[in-house]
Amino acid sequence: MARKAAPAKRARKAPPPARKGSVLDALERLSVSELRRVVDRANALIQERAEGERRTFIEEVTARAKSLGLSVTELFGRSAPKPRKPSAPRKKAGAKRASPTVQYRGPNGEEWSGRGRPARWITELEAQGRKREEFAV
Repeated sequence: MARKAAPAKRARKAPPPARKGSVLDALERLSVSELRRVVDRANALIQERAEGERRTFIEEVTARAKSLGLSVTELFGRSAPKPRKPSAPRKKAGAKRASPTVQYRGPNGEEWSGRGRPARWITELEAQGRKREEFAV
């Protein structure tokens, strides 16, 4: 039986060489810490320029509406959005809260915050005639 030859693998094309003195060529020579600084600065510039473009667009739309005798409220049903100032980052919606402090501790080290339905151990001890104040922390 004759063996079939395996299909030849395609050779990948090499990326085009960077121009001598280009930004990409300069990035290749940077260390990790320098690259991180470049990324941070680039992100800051992106935010600044995007905010500037938003403000410019809002001003252009408002001016064009005024020239046609229209108010922004007529166009959008509410007043023009005010340009936002950069602020501190907001907290995430799913951020965890701190657990409530322990208000009661049982004889075997059980804990209960005093919130919600009483813990089983305290209910049982109260049924035996003991008082909740005995277990207050």
